[in-house]
Amino acid sequence: MIQLSIEPLAARTRPEERSRVEWIRSGEWLESQDITLPMLPARAAGVMQLAMDPEVSAGRIAIVVSKDQVLASLVLRLANSAFSAPASEITNVGDAVVRVGTRAVRNVVIASCLVSRLKDPQIYGSHGADLTDHSIGTAYLARLIAEQVGESPDDAFLYGLLHDIGKLLILKLARDTSFRYGPPALDGDIETLIIEKHAEFGGYLLEQWKLPATLHDPVVWHHRPDRAEIDPRAATVAYAANRLAHRYGFGCRPDGFDPLSDLRCKSLELNQKRLEELDTRAPGLFEVARQIIR
Repeated sequence: MIQLSIEPLAARTRPEERSRVEWIRSGEWLESQDITLPMLPARAAGVMQLAMDPEVSAGRIAIVVSKDQVLASLVLRLANSAFSAPASEITNVGDAVVRVGTRAVRNVVIASCLVSRLKDPQIYGSHGADLTDHSIGTAYLARLIAEQVGESPDDAFLYGLLHDIGKLLILKLARDTSFRYGPPALDGDIETLIIEKHAEFGGYLLEQWKLPATLHDPVVWHHRPDRAEIDPRAATVAYAANRLAHRYGFGCRPDGFDPLSDLRCKSLELNQKRLEELDTRAPGLFEVARQIIR
């Protein structure tokens, strides 16, 4: 179970003496009746549970997806996209699920739900669009890297997509504390809190969403994969995907990151040839992904 590192109750200051950032950092919001966590919609949770069952049939997934027009259209777009390259247009949801696979359906449904959550400008402001783009870009980079190193591409897509969900939680908490502190401003203190705590808060949100425990290490340790105890390889893939997303400017300014001089990326056997392949494919895949999901 995720344990947020919070101050002991005795060490907490009175509410009127505490800033918004201190209140969030302390973890006292866990006890508040005024706070609502960002949650997956019931439709996404249902698809997730089905898709995690290794015995589930494509037909059963298709039945659930077909009941929601938005999800059905999304899955059809995925099946007919450049990712899937079908020989002819697919118009039936059942055929679409067979074409892309149940895990791919799970991933695109969660991606769509995440994007829809981040569209609320009253909560996430301009951060929502940037976080959406960065999450989508990191997801597809994680998938590409996983394919190169023999890891599960579908699993890598999911933890790449969710690696920064702790930021979503912190931004939501900042907005929900307006009853106590007034409208939030993304000042330097909030930005620092996001940088320092988003991975840890992301682990907490994974538990609340009842997502697979295998996502823990790549989400919580995507900045420090050496600390991952269960799956350091997946955490390293998430680390590399995140750093490459910053290299390409997916949801952020390009930072000129050089993976060939990074020991963690080298451990994934990322050489000049593979980097050139990523440099060629990643921007185009990112744009196609945005068209499918947004």
